[in-house]
Amino acid sequence: MPKHKKRVNSADLAFDASLQDAKKSKPVRPSEEEIAKLPPIPESIRPDLDILFVGINPGVMSGQKQLHFGNPMNYFWRGLYESGLIPEQIQPEQGGMLFSEWNMSIVNLVQRTTRSTSDLSIREMRESVPELCRKISFSSPKIICFVGLGIYKVFANKSKVEPGLQQETYDYCKDKESSLAKHGYIFVMPSTSGRTSAYQNPEKLAYLRQLKYLRDCVTAQPAPQNVDHAVLDSLGPQTRSKYFSKQI
Repeated sequence: MPKHKKRVNSADLAFDASLQDAKKSKPVRPSEEEIAKLPPIPESIRPDLDILFVGINPGVMSGQKQLHFGNPMNYFWRGLYESGLIPEQIQPEQGGMLFSEWNMSIVNLVQRTTRSTSDLSIREMRESVPELCRKISFSSPKIICFVGLGIYKVFANKSKVEPGLQQETYDYCKDKESSLAKHGYIFVMPSTSGRTSAYQNPEKLAYLRQLKYLRDCVTAQPAPQNVDHAVLDSLGPQTRSKYFSKQI
């Protein structure tokens, strides 16, 4: 019998190629002084975003390239495509399309580039929260997605956080006529960094699929749809997440 050839996913090929390029390039390891001089990565925000992603701070490769999630080992851009959040596979260099084409954007809790997130003190992160709140309030996103449980622990001043859709929402303002608060959903997912070993890519993808379902609900036309928590549970890891039966 003739052997069937295994189908190769184009996204897998692009991701593998970027990894090979990264291994070949072997960038020179910068000194601490050089890292300290790297400028903040530019951020683009505007009112009424669909999703605002919040990262913790730039790693060295991202800081050098001046790109969000610029390390090819990071699952972020590949995960957005595989989950259906964006319609095509893009590289970090094309990250501006997230803002210009799909009404989403990325900001960091701390702007300073570090070799490791462990180089950030709790105090520095907490002192960055007010500025992050200003960005969130200005962009008034339908969903705020914290890419890392530790980020939301600092932001919400919590000692423990479950990944997934949170019970609390982020209130922006009140309509003077109706007295109804305009709010955004809060979603927390594991870090997409390649250094994160507690969650592997298939599990990260499951959370991104939940986020995609949530995005589709809140952007549905002619009116937003209610979020069905049973659907969220069906998309996500059953052993890690606890969702709330109460409709938000």
